[in-house]
Amino acid sequence: MYNFFFEYLKSNDPDKVVGRKGVKARMFIYPFMRVLLKAANPYKYHMVKRAKIPEGRAIIYAPTHGFKDDMLNSYIIINDPVYALFGSLLQFFNHHEGILAWLFGVILVDRTDKESKRTALLKMQRAMSFGINGLIFPEGTWNLTDSLLVLKLFNGIYKLAVSTSALITPVITHTDGNNCYVVLDEPFDITAYECDEGLQVLRDKMATVKFELMEKFSSYSRKELETNGVSLKAAWENYKEELINKVKYYPPMDHDVYQFKDKTVVDYSEAFAHLKRVKLTNNNAFLLRSIRTENFTELLIYDN
Repeated sequence: MYNFFFEYLKSNDPDKVVGRKGVKARMFIYPFMRVLLKAANPYKYHMVKRAKIPEGRAIIYAPTHGFKDDMLNSYIIINDPVYALFGSLLQFFNHHEGILAWLFGVILVDRTDKESKRTALLKMQRAMSFGINGLIFPEGTWNLTDSLLVLKLFNGIYKLAVSTSALITPVITHTDGNNCYVVLDEPFDITAYECDEGLQVLRDKMATVKFELMEKFSSYSRKELETNGVSLKAAWENYKEELINKVKYYPPMDHDVYQFKDKTVVDYSEAFAHLKRVKLTNNNAFLLRSIRTENFTELLIYDN
């Protein structure tokens, strides 16, 4: 299937994408739609904490991102009609879940197109001007890294908070087996900080709760994880593959290509890229042969 009737959502003109009547209709039907969310949830839902959301103040929800149904479980605990920034265009246009997302309210963004990214914030502003709240995954893509609790965040959420005078409310999801544990954290005013500091505060809040959920509900010994001769690294790679396989349309390397790139930080691939161009000679073979081995590369990736 192809949801061709949603092509209008690709427009960079906010007036053509978001209308007052559409926003009000979604606010009206949300209580009925939420019932469907609970019924469709493949996980056993656990609300660990739900902070009180102030009335009469615009809110932008900021969920963590790392598995297929984190959006669904975030919707359940939020219990508030929202327009969500949605960047998985293949999934949206080629799956029935795109229709459900449209019913709840979405702003599409092509993460490869600068104009689409710029106007996506204008569309979110327009939707929120009609009284609905917003939802943005500030990591921009799934966090499938080996060691980061939360990826570095894009600044779009900060810009939207400034333009709408909204509070930011972190939403943290964590799965263990068939269980999904969710926290709706305290809202805070990110605009009380400069952009970089505000994003760091938000990331720290999200990472702190993520760690607490992992510590409370997913504490395992290394021996428990390394079963049947499978290394910890291999077990982690298998787990990531299981997560990705649950999504029908997941572009290869999506989580690497679309995550925030900090220009002040040089990663292992950039630091050692020049070695691949060095000609192998009798004088440097003793060094380059070991550096270019697959095991050395895997070690770099794992330590990163």
